[in-house]
Order: sequence, then structure tokens, then C-alpha cells
Amino acid sequence: MDRRCTFSNAVSMPDSLILVATDGSTAAKGAERAALDLAKATGDHILFVTVWRELRGDFGIPLSKLVPELADVPHEWAKETAAIAQSAAERAGVHAETEVRHGNPATEICAVATDRNPRMIVVGSHGWGILESMLLGSVTEGLVHHAPCPVLVVPGAEAD
Repeated sequence: MDRRCTFSNAVSMPDSLILVATDGSTAAKGAERAALDLAKATGDHILFVTVWRELRGDFGIPLSKLVPELADVPHEWAKETAAIAQSAAERAGVHAETEVRHGNPATEICAVATDRNPRMIVVGSHGWGILESMLLGSVTEGLVHHAPCPVLVVPGAEAD
């Protein structure tokens, strides 16, 4: 069944999923709120996806090679970030689940979307300029160009 968003199915589709990419940032919190509002209006449930990478130092050297105690920090952060988002959804009365992945965020989020076939992906935009996006990469841009479903980009939100 094709679950892509059209005018005929935009309001309610049984057992439909909204995938929310979250990293716990202010921009991601805005995306989470937008997705929760949409899910409450449509009856959809939410899948929060958080992707982690190893902490890296100068020249791309993984910090866990230098300080082994740092090896689990990013993975634990990702699990906690996803759990916080899920808890907020449950408090809002929206069924939510989480998935934590390791790797390139845009690639992993697209892979989850391919596997789970969501109605859409909701992602926050940090509002970085061209230089920061070139240096750090833009998850939003990667999703817009490669996602297998529509992508809703929520502009950066004010801090809570």
C-alpha cells in the first residue's frame, strides 16, 4: 500500500507512521512539536529516529581510541535523546516508538524510512549557512534529496 501523503489521505490513514529525525537540539524539538500536532490531528503514530557517531578529535581520530571511557557516550546520548522524545509524545497522548542507529544521519534516516514506509519524515532545520553546511553536512538537505517519502522541514525553534 502506498502511504505517501496526498490530498485524499492527508487527514486520516489507519495505522500511519510519521518518522521524526531528532538529535535533541532546539531545531529538533521544533520538529517534534510539529509532528506531535500533526499526529494528534491525524491519529498517526510516531517513530523517533536518532543517529549517533563516535566522538572525534582533531584529524578525525575517534576520541575513544585516546580515552576509552568515551566509547559509550554518544550511543548513550542517542538512546536518552530518543527516550525523552518518546516520553513527550506519550504525555501528549500520541503513541511513539524509537529507533537508534549508528552512522551517517541522512543515510540511516533514509534507510529507516525505506524499511518502515512512513507517511512523511519531519526534521528540524538548524538554519546553518552555506559554510557550516558544507563543513558539517546537512542532514536536512540529505533527506530532502534522498528520502523515499515527503519531508517536512520545520524551521529552527526558539529554546523552550
